[in-house]
Amino acid sequence: MKRRSFCRYFALGSACFAGIVYRDSSFAMIPKSLHSKSRHRWVVLYWMPYDNDLVRFGEPIIEMLAEGTRDSEVVVAVQSDYFGDTKMRRRILINGAIQEMDIVGEDSSDISAFSKYLDWANQTFNAEHWAVIVVGHGGKINEISPDAHGLNSQTTTWMGVDKFASKLTQFNKSTCGRVELLFFQNCNKATLEIVYEARNCARYTLASQLELGAPNYYYKGFLERLKEPSVGGYEAAIAIMESERADMYHTLTLVDNQAVEQIPVKLSRLIQPLLDKNLQTVNLSALPTFRYFDEQHCDVLALLRHLSSNINQESHELSEFTEFLESSVIAYYKTGGKLFGSRNFSNTDSKELCGLNLYLPETGQAVSRYSSLALYKQVDLSGLYRGIFVS
Repeated sequence: MKRRSFCRYFALGSACFAGIVYRDSSFAMIPKSLHSKSRHRWVVLYWMPYDNDLVRFGEPIIEMLAEGTRDSEVVVAVQSDYFGDTKMRRRILINGAIQEMDIVGEDSSDISAFSKYLDWANQTFNAEHWAVIVVGHGGKINEISPDAHGLNSQTTTWMGVDKFASKLTQFNKSTCGRVELLFFQNCNKATLEIVYEARNCARYTLASQLELGAPNYYYKGFLERLKEPSVGGYEAAIAIMESERADMYHTLTLVDNQAVEQIPVKLSRLIQPLLDKNLQTVNLSALPTFRYFDEQHCDVLALLRHLSSNINQESHELSEFTEFLESSVIAYYKTGGKLFGSRNFSNTDSKELCGLNLYLPETGQAVSRYSSLALYKQVDLSGLYRGIFVS
């Protein structure tokens, strides 16, 4: 069944914030003299590509973020792109006040715009700890930050996650590895492909295996936690998860990027024996899957267990990889969200999800779709899929 082009976001958010959109004037302005590079314990960078149907959530989020910075040394910066605007907006939020500065560019799917934002942040702030949070729609596995080009009626364009990760990795290196947390505040980004692509972007990566709601409500609790002197990336991510309202998520997965580096070696040991088997006998219709943006996803451990059991190969490698994924890669797995309520989606039993997905092609032609991603260059997943579809 074909999904609509954007993930489902609850309308209740817009109802709650009716009448307060575009009210920057409710906060005191930061003096325009903020030019020198300032020092802070935490700087949080938000990238907000809302040149689409999410535009109504932009200013409510800004207000929640500004409120969260009150009586705090934490600095929040937001670069946003709103539907109908002729250019993007860049704002700094400090102690409840907002400063807005003029910038050029209107395309939030343009990787050069994101790169310039990171360069500006590095030239403006000296931070002990950084967090980078990208909000908005998900898309296909290697898609993020859509721009609908509202004024021009053009086709929606996307930023490649691989390009995003490359620029953020450069930024992390330029800050001597001080990016503590990357949060993909997008639907369906907790996939093995994406967390491996982003392994050098930050100490930890937080993402959702399924869909997220909007506008989300974790902001105040998250920013208040950053006031504490001992907080690092792990604690910051826990604060996001613990502060989020239950109807805004289903599950959230935090991964340790030091362990993510080992995924290719561990995974290759597991799939190598599978490559030598006749996988065309495997009945994929019995595998719990779900769809997003016309792509089929499945829980990574569900897939590997399904393949192994169908060829009667319950191996030591499978047990070893399962232990590695659940105890080392996944640093924290937050369940109990109520976004879906009693709604069923595909044939997936959500109680059996481990927290990370894997792309599962549906035809032989789709096998090599993501062969350019780093994980596929290290692990012969394409060979595994070819064994299923090609005789």
